[in-house]
Amino acid sequence: MADPYTILGVSKNASADDIKKAYRKLAHQHHPDKKGGDEKKFKEINEAYQILSDPEKKSRLDQFGHAGANGGFGGGGQGFGGFDFGGGGPFDFAQGKGFEDIFNMFSGGFGGGERREPAKGEDLHMEIHLNKKDLGQTRHLEFDVQNSCQECSGSGVAKGYSLKTCGTCKGAGQIQQNVRTMFGTFSTASVCGECRGKGKIPEKLCSECKGHGRVKGKRSMEIHVPEKIEDNYSIIVPKGGNAGPEGKPAGDLVIQLRIK
Repeated sequence: MADPYTILGVSKNASADDIKKAYRKLAHQHHPDKKGGDEKKFKEINEAYQILSDPEKKSRLDQFGHAGANGGFGGGGQGFGGFDFGGGGPFDFAQGKGFEDIFNMFSGGFGGGERREPAKGEDLHMEIHLNKKDLGQTRHLEFDVQNSCQECSGSGVAKGYSLKTCGTCKGAGQIQQNVRTMFGTFSTASVCGECRGKGKIPEKLCSECKGHGRVKGKRSMEIHVPEKIEDNYSIIVPKGGNAGPEGKPAGDLVIQLRIK
């Protein structure tokens, strides 16, 4: 992934509001549901925003670079005495490479490898083109959305069943392994792929959502268009976006009004 600041087009001194504005503009521009949208670019923009909107990750990014924002060595202050920084080896520090390769070897870093569950569902972005005669009127909207599964109440577990301890990680949520490198042997922890770090899995998956806790659906709503607005006016509908996983709050719906 490229530098998050470069992706969002903001400086390191940008305020939280400037970062958010840049993200919304680019996310709206590259949203995959939009004509000409770019799913890969949209994902990259979201990943960059996840780092720059998190004070802890942003601080690590500023100190250690992109690898530090994703876990890094977790501080400590020890040097790299005794290693060859002259280039030519498997980690060519002289050519500006090496540190990222080292970080990438340890997918969870040295901090335990926990994966943060999203705090809410994804935001949805919508663009509406209006004529001036539409100002002051009410518009009916219908759009695709991820709804919480009613069958399992968003848990992903079939009715009559419960969660059980993951057999792969034995409930730890992580897989421990030793990795031998030129720097010695390191013990690393990666998120368990079977339970996604939760330590528990359903005894039986919900047949409606296949264990995802969410199902695709349609949503309808009406919005009142203000009488006096300028082009590129934004309306944010709290919790109007996709339902959050496992009963977490829904994301927001961001409506961009464009006047022809």
